[in-house]
Amino acid sequence: MGKNCPEKKEKCEAGAPKWMTTFSDLMSLLMCFFVLLLSFSEMDVARFKEVAGSLREAFGVQREEVVFEIPKGIDVVSTEFPAKFTVDEILERIKSAVKLELIKGEIQIESLKDRVVLRFKDGVLFAKGSAELTPRAKQILLKVGEVLELFDGEIIVAGHTDNTPVRNGRFRSNWELSAARAVSVVEFLLKHKFVLPRQLAAVGYGPSRPLYPNDTEEHRAANRRVEIILLQPKVPLLEYREAFSGSKEQEPIPQEAK
Repeated sequence: MGKNCPEKKEKCEAGAPKWMTTFSDLMSLLMCFFVLLLSFSEMDVARFKEVAGSLREAFGVQREEVVFEIPKGIDVVSTEFPAKFTVDEILERIKSAVKLELIKGEIQIESLKDRVVLRFKDGVLFAKGSAELTPRAKQILLKVGEVLELFDGEIIVAGHTDNTPVRNGRFRSNWELSAARAVSVVEFLLKHKFVLPRQLAAVGYGPSRPLYPNDTEEHRAANRRVEIILLQPKVPLLEYREAFSGSKEQEPIPQEAK
């Protein structure tokens, strides 16, 4: 009997199997695809904070809250991501847009609980006794208006004057002058389609809401102003009426140190 020849064993090639090359290429392409999608997307700061808070609670960093309703599940697929921004986010963007005017002290920004007040000092938007926007005022309002496009809450434009009687024949009183100035700002914002008509309101307070007593020229100049007030979208209509009907007094800002 002839000897049986032993079967030759196949030698394994060094390195990873050949299929791994194709698999690695596929994973690399998928990763590039999702990175590209992420680069085209916009970061929603409010939604990011909400997700971060959910993760913090999921890992045990929680605080007790009183719950009056049974919690309901959220369908992540049907959740709508709002394209607009909150008052706090708009505040940071406005500060960046009018940084130079803030440094010069021509514009003041006051952040309250449910609103942000953008205050234009005397002479920034209008000449003395006039309700026509100056060329520089239009440049400033263009920068502010581009930021207001991102806001979907109520926007109140309020005109204020001091107690000095109007001496020109165009306006009968400070009430009419303050209202005309507020309307000029509103019409400018609407003309450039920065905001919707339903968001805007023009109010003329005349000399009724001074920041300081009208006892010095400096105080009277501070009282002559135009304010753009941004209200949180969730502010109820009742609070809105109370805030601008005179039942709630406007708190004066502290005088800046000289």
